[in-house]
Amino acid sequence: MLRCGIDLIEVSRIQRALERHGDRIERRVWSLEEIDYCRRKSIPWPHFAVRFAAKEALFKSLLPGTLPVLVWREIAVARHPSGAPELVFHGDTARHLAGWKFSLALTHEREMAMAQVLALPPGNEIP
Repeated sequence: MLRCGIDLIEVSRIQRALERHGDRIERRVWSLEEIDYCRRKSIPWPHFAVRFAAKEALFKSLLPGTLPVLVWREIAVARHPSGAPELVFHGDTARHLAGWKFSLALTHEREMAMAQVLALPPGNEIP
Protein backbone atom coordinates (compact mmCIF):
# COMPACT_ATOMS: atom_id res chain seq x y z
CA MET A 1 0.00 0.00 0.00
CA LEU A 2 1.27 3.46 -0.92
CA ARG A 3 1.78 5.64 2.15
CA CYS A 4 1.93 9.44 2.45
CA GLY A 5 3.54 11.79 4.95
CA ILE A 6 3.37 15.57 4.92
CA ASP A 7 4.77 18.30 7.13
CA LEU A 8 4.39 22.08 7.24
CA ILE A 9 6.60 24.23 9.45
CA GLU A 10 7.12 27.91 10.14
CA VAL A 11 10.58 28.95 8.98
CA SER A 12 10.91 31.29 11.98
CA ARG A 13 10.68 28.30 14.34
CA ILE A 14 13.76 26.71 12.76
CA GLN A 15 15.55 30.08 12.60
CA ARG A 16 14.98 30.64 16.35
CA ALA A 17 16.21 27.13 17.19
CA LEU A 18 19.36 27.58 15.09
CA GLU A 19 20.07 31.03 16.54
CA ARG A 20 19.55 29.74 20.08
CA HIS A 21 21.37 26.39 19.84
CA GLY A 22 23.70 26.91 16.84
CA ASP A 23 26.12 24.15 15.90
CA ARG A 24 24.76 21.73 18.48
CA ILE A 25 21.33 21.47 16.84
CA GLU A 26 22.79 21.65 13.33
CA ARG A 27 24.94 18.56 13.92
CA ARG A 28 22.05 16.70 15.57
CA VAL A 29 19.42 17.28 12.86
CA TRP A 30 21.15 17.88 9.51
CA SER A 31 23.96 16.08 7.67
CA LEU A 32 27.20 17.94 6.98
CA GLU A 33 26.24 18.18 3.29
CA GLU A 34 22.86 19.69 4.20
CA ILE A 35 24.46 22.20 6.57
CA ASP A 36 26.96 23.24 3.90
CA TYR A 37 24.21 23.60 1.27
CA CYS A 38 21.96 25.68 3.53
CA ARG A 39 24.75 27.90 4.87
CA ARG A 40 25.78 28.85 1.31
CA LYS A 41 22.38 30.47 0.75
CA SER A 42 21.97 34.19 1.46
CA ILE A 43 18.91 33.34 3.57
CA PRO A 44 19.54 29.82 4.93
CA TRP A 45 16.49 29.43 7.20
CA PRO A 46 13.93 28.24 4.59
CA HIS A 47 16.43 25.66 3.32
CA PHE A 48 17.03 24.27 6.81
CA ALA A 49 13.27 24.31 7.48
CA VAL A 50 12.27 22.42 4.34
CA ARG A 51 14.84 19.71 5.11
CA PHE A 52 13.46 19.42 8.63
CA ALA A 53 9.95 19.12 7.16
CA ALA A 54 11.18 16.39 4.78
CA LYS A 55 12.48 14.31 7.69
CA GLU A 56 9.20 14.74 9.57
CA ALA A 57 7.18 13.83 6.46
CA LEU A 58 9.34 10.75 5.94
CA PHE A 59 8.73 9.57 9.49
CA LYS A 60 4.97 10.10 9.08
CA SER A 61 4.96 8.02 5.88
CA LEU A 62 6.50 4.93 7.48
CA LEU A 63 4.72 1.93 8.95
CA PRO A 64 4.82 1.89 12.77
CA GLY A 65 8.01 0.25 14.02
CA THR A 66 9.92 0.61 10.74
CA LEU A 67 12.48 2.90 12.38
CA PRO A 68 12.95 1.91 16.02
CA VAL A 69 14.85 5.18 16.57
CA LEU A 70 14.72 8.33 14.46
CA VAL A 71 18.32 9.45 13.90
CA TRP A 72 17.85 12.80 12.18
CA ARG A 73 21.35 13.13 10.72
CA GLU A 74 21.08 9.69 9.04
CA ILE A 75 18.36 11.12 6.79
CA ALA A 76 19.42 13.72 4.23
CA VAL A 77 17.85 15.66 1.40
CA ALA A 78 20.06 15.65 -1.69
CA ARG A 79 19.67 16.54 -5.33
CA HIS A 80 19.23 13.82 -7.93
CA PRO A 81 21.26 14.48 -11.12
CA SER A 82 17.96 15.57 -12.70
CA GLY A 83 17.70 18.33 -10.09
CA ALA A 84 14.79 16.73 -8.23
CA PRO A 85 15.11 16.41 -4.46
CA GLU A 86 15.64 12.93 -3.07
CA LEU A 87 16.11 11.27 0.29
CA VAL A 88 19.46 9.67 1.12
CA PHE A 89 19.92 7.38 4.12
CA HIS A 90 22.98 6.45 6.16
CA GLY A 91 23.79 4.09 9.03
CA ASP A 92 21.07 1.99 10.64
CA THR A 93 18.40 4.09 8.94
CA ALA A 94 19.64 2.91 5.52
CA ARG A 95 19.47 -0.70 6.71
CA HIS A 96 15.92 -0.32 8.11
CA LEU A 97 14.67 1.36 4.92
CA ALA A 98 16.31 -1.03 2.45
CA GLY A 99 13.75 -2.00 -0.18
CA TRP A 100 11.48 0.98 0.44
CA LYS A 101 10.86 3.41 -2.45
CA PHE A 102 10.31 7.11 -1.82
CA SER A 103 9.23 10.20 -3.72
CA LEU A 104 9.90 13.62 -2.18
CA ALA A 105 8.32 16.99 -2.94
CA LEU A 106 9.51 20.22 -1.30
CA THR A 107 8.34 23.81 -1.31
CA HIS A 108 9.28 26.82 0.77
CA GLU A 109 9.20 30.57 0.95
CA ARG A 110 10.38 33.00 3.61
CA GLU A 111 7.69 32.12 6.17
CA MET A 112 6.64 28.50 5.56
CA ALA A 113 8.24 25.26 4.40
CA MET A 114 6.46 22.07 3.39
CA ALA A 115 7.48 18.57 2.37
CA GLN A 116 5.53 15.56 1.17
CA VAL A 117 6.84 12.00 1.04
CA LEU A 118 5.20 9.15 -0.82
CA ALA A 119 6.49 5.81 0.46
CA LEU A 120 6.13 2.30 -0.93
CA PRO A 121 7.08 -0.47 1.51
CA PRO A 122 9.07 -3.48 0.27
CA GLY A 123 6.98 -6.09 -1.52
CA ASN A 124 4.36 -3.59 -2.67
CA GLU A 125 3.85 -2.36 -6.19
CA ILE A 126 1.68 0.32 -7.71
CA PRO A 127 -0.66 -1.22 -10.30
